[in-house]
Amino acid sequence: MKKLITLLAFFFVLSTYGQTAMSRTIDVKEGQMDKFIQMAGKKTKMYNGSDADTQFYTWRILTGPNAGKIWRVEVGESLASFDTDPYSSSGGKYWQKNVAPTIANNNVTRTVTWQRAEGASWSPDSPTNDLMRRAIFYTYKESHEQDFWRYRTRIVEARKAFNDQSRPATSTWWCGSGCDGPTVVVFFSHSDYEDQLNDSQGNQALWDKYDEIYGDGAHEQDVNRMVQSLTENGQRIRHLMLIPDASSD
Repeated sequence: MKKLITLLAFFFVLSTYGQTAMSRTIDVKEGQMDKFIQMAGKKTKMYNGSDADTQFYTWRILTGPNAGKIWRVEVGESLASFDTDPYSSSGGKYWQKNVAPTIANNNVTRTVTWQRAEGASWSPDSPTNDLMRRAIFYTYKESHEQDFWRYRTRIVEARKAFNDQSRPATSTWWCGSGCDGPTVVVFFSHSDYEDQLNDSQGNQALWDKYDEIYGDGAHEQDVNRMVQSLTENGQRIRHLMLIPDASSD
């Protein structure tokens, strides 16, 4: 019965997803970054405003093997938002003419599709407008998906109960296609690295709330199970900085 409840909770997470996103890593030609940001920004502001089917967010990758490259993410309310052929649209043609010449590798064959897991995400009531994201990419074993999602959903329930509005927003997305195995990315919002350090100092109170809800020692036990659910090198931490001038408003 307990396993059935856990399995149902997992399917609840997947059935309560919100937005859809598509991402790719862009390698800009040496010396062309300023022009890329300028041209990508013009394209985005003209064709991907709040009234468009999809919006674009441009991130500078700060850490990891792709540091210095661009992570470009297109977000829509559902998969149907992406039905328009990007190459035949006015925005797509503008991109090919003005932005593409600044790019060394557009990595279009490595486009990744993501779905937002609402049941594993939390945001404070008022947006913080933080520009930096700490992104934790997880890859877990298919046979241990329940152990992985148990912790990811429970920690969000603890955040809701704790209701500390100073805590960083947590946005969880699961990979629908383009990943090597079951992959999830969890974003934490921070203003900078110092803010990230300060945010970590409040973790113990959140973990205590977790144990209050799920029983003494539950947090440590569930974290251990989640860690054991991961594949080898199944946890990778990266940092990203939003480039507002090249992103939708």
